[in-house]
Amino acid sequence: MGTNRLQQALTNLHNAVREVEAALDEMRGEHDPIAVHIFVSRRHYRNIADTKSGKRRSVSARLSWDVASTLGFRGSLGEWERLMGAVARR
Repeated sequence: MGTNRLQQALTNLHNAVREVEAALDEMRGEHDPIAVHIFVSRRHYRNIADTKSGKRRSVSARLSWDVASTLGFRGSLGEWERLMGAVARR
């Protein structure tokens, strides 16, 4: 009776490992929308031609932060600007 129980447990474990591997493969195939938005926003922020006052970059950061908030970013505008490379860390 012990051998059958061990064999069944190993079979269940094997099936669970296959299921986890399939889920991981599926996740690797999908793109994270917030990660894509961060990548695109950083590039846009870096390449923007700014005015003397810095208003163009400020508006760009605020607009991209609004989009990021709808995608699930939970940080503040200041944290988003640091992520974009606007403000040096203190």
